[in-house]
Amino acid sequence: MQQQDFTTLRAVCHELDQQVAPSRFVKAQQSDGATIHMGLRTVSIHLWLELSWSAAAPRFHPCPPPPRQGAGSTLAQQFHHGLRGLALTALRQPPWERIVQLEFGKRPGAVVERRVVLELMGRHSNLFLLDATDRIMAMGRQVKPRQSRVRPLGCGDRYAAPPPAPGRLPNGEESCASWRTHLQLAPLPVAQALWRRYGGISPGLARQLCGEAGVDATICVTTLTGDQWQALYRQWQLWLAALESRQFRFQLEGDQGYRVWPAPPVGQGGSRSTDGPDQSVGLALAAFHGRHLRHARLQQDHQRLAQVLCKAMAGEQRLLGDVQQRLAAVADHTALQRLADRLMCCPDLQHSGLTTLLAADPMGGPQEPIPLDPEKTILANAQQLYRKARKLRRSRQALEPRLARHRQRLARLESTHDQFLLHWSVAPPHQQQVLLEELEDELRELGLPPSSVAVSPVGTTVSQPLRLRSPGGLRLLVGRNNRQNDRISIQEARRGDLWFHAQEMPGSHVVLKVSEAAGADEKDMQAAADLAAYFSRGRGNSAVAVVSTETRHLQRIPGAGPGVLRFRESRVLWGHPDGAAPLLRSKDP
Repeated sequence: MQQQDFTTLRAVCHELDQQVAPSRFVKAQQSDGATIHMGLRTVSIHLWLELSWSAAAPRFHPCPPPPRQGAGSTLAQQFHHGLRGLALTALRQPPWERIVQLEFGKRPGAVVERRVVLELMGRHSNLFLLDATDRIMAMGRQVKPRQSRVRPLGCGDRYAAPPPAPGRLPNGEESCASWRTHLQLAPLPVAQALWRRYGGISPGLARQLCGEAGVDATICVTTLTGDQWQALYRQWQLWLAALESRQFRFQLEGDQGYRVWPAPPVGQGGSRSTDGPDQSVGLALAAFHGRHLRHARLQQDHQRLAQVLCKAMAGEQRLLGDVQQRLAAVADHTALQRLADRLMCCPDLQHSGLTTLLAADPMGGPQEPIPLDPEKTILANAQQLYRKARKLRRSRQALEPRLARHRQRLARLESTHDQFLLHWSVAPPHQQQVLLEELEDELRELGLPPSSVAVSPVGTTVSQPLRLRSPGGLRLLVGRNNRQNDRISIQEARRGDLWFHAQEMPGSHVVLKVSEAAGADEKDMQAAADLAAYFSRGRGNSAVAVVSTETRHLQRIPGAGPGVLRFRESRVLWGHPDGAAPLLRSKDP
């Protein structure tokens, strides 16, 4: 994720200085291990600030009201007790540093009693709460001597500012010749020379300067022409002037980046901002980070739940194999029963001392040798065989239900895992969140440990199946998980609807809503079969056998999980996964 650089921090601080200084501190709450939200109230508004020292995305900007959680964390309580009753009187940013200092006192103009210092420096980012003597009262993370020999810090230590940024500090009065000579001290690419030779320049800003000047950022500084140097120097001066006037505009650059850049004069062919010229830089930055952080959390939860499922399937497969081995080790109890019956047909049951007896078959079959214990009579040997047969019968009676349960549980896990992965790539972000939450519920039903999936801040969205249109205009419903499969196939199905599922492999249920029309032709049924093949484990095949039947023939299997059905009548079609591509473009909103 793009880092918040000096220019962006300067623009955000300028906006906030006009909005929240002065303002009364209200509340602090910690949303995660490296982010704290601070509530402030002015005469007219109630504003929240987001302060994050996360290594992946350190940031400082205003934000919408966060969910009410995290007020009981240790750091939030330290902030609450340290800043209670105080007012934010000023926001300060040291020159050319990615540091913001929030000063708190009894009232504007009074002595500063507390300071909150946020350092936005990549993996070295941190947050500090300081008292009037700059002693550290609380901090985001301790910096031990083994972690930093330059500036180890802990609670109770006196705060020390980080070392100054390397390189010469930018100066608007520096001539073009001096500026050019300084950049040419080493044969580096233009963008790299800018952020290495001058402090306060980020790699992103260096690329933006080159882009506005029409200069390739990857070419060496020794190959630039005089006109290119002049164009680059004009953009340099424009950026410095914008820092002085503090007038920036937030502009998105695709889906992965942004820039905070002075608005070009009207009529000079400057690109227009997608967010409008009056868009708040802080709120636009909050929306950008919020969108990307939500996407990152979704991906993390996706990977975590997929790992939980894979681990559960591997464990269930081991248990299934163990039961199968035990069943294989248990001999057939009927064979022992038959041998005991032959012994009981012998004329002298009290005879002993025999090691083998050639017993005849009472049904007229061939004779069969039976090993005996010579210390026991024939009757005692027969009784021993009866006892072993009963024990084996009891073992099989106990193991066979366990085998069926493990097979059923493994089939449900495989179906859940396959459907989750099949639908994840085609689901929009809000449906991805629903898939995660419902998968978490299903894992909880299966007795698996929770995976701490982040719940949607706006509440759980109603789960919806994938809705498509067949070539004939009929609705097609595709279940994204076992619960949706059960709902569209049983609860919401109407007489006449057709049901499709890949034959003998995990996959989604597909329902063609024939009840809403006069009938369905072969193209509609083929489209449903293609979807059932696409959302199944056989997606990589050119053709997949698909079972089709009317929904009135479907029945739940007692004791089985949701989405596990049986049917009386069916027909088999061949579905082609490649044929589902045009159907997926016909999604209903």
